[in-house]
Amino acid sequence: MKKLLVAAVLAVLTVLYVGYYEALEDGDIETILFLKKHPSLQIKFYNIHANDGEIRKVERLTNEERKWIIDYCKYRLGFATELKTQSDVEMCSKK
Repeated sequence: MKKLLVAAVLAVLTVLYVGYYEALEDGDIETILFLKKHPSLQIKFYNIHANDGEIRKVERLTNEERKWIIDYCKYRLGFATELKTQSDVEMCSKK
């Protein structure tokens, strides 16, 4: 019973504090794991800059892309942003 409880606690902690995103590296799709800066039930994140390497223009971002970047910045990099300026997008482009 103790082993089951320990396994359940570890599973919950893993979900809360580990996330991943997929990146295109040398023609292969790689899964990049990271420790989240804040607990969240979201496990899969999308790093909009991981695949093409170019910095997106803030005025061209869709609402969905904005949400992806905001979530990535908050949980992967540890800071909250509203993506109002181009410098906010550039700060979130770290891998």
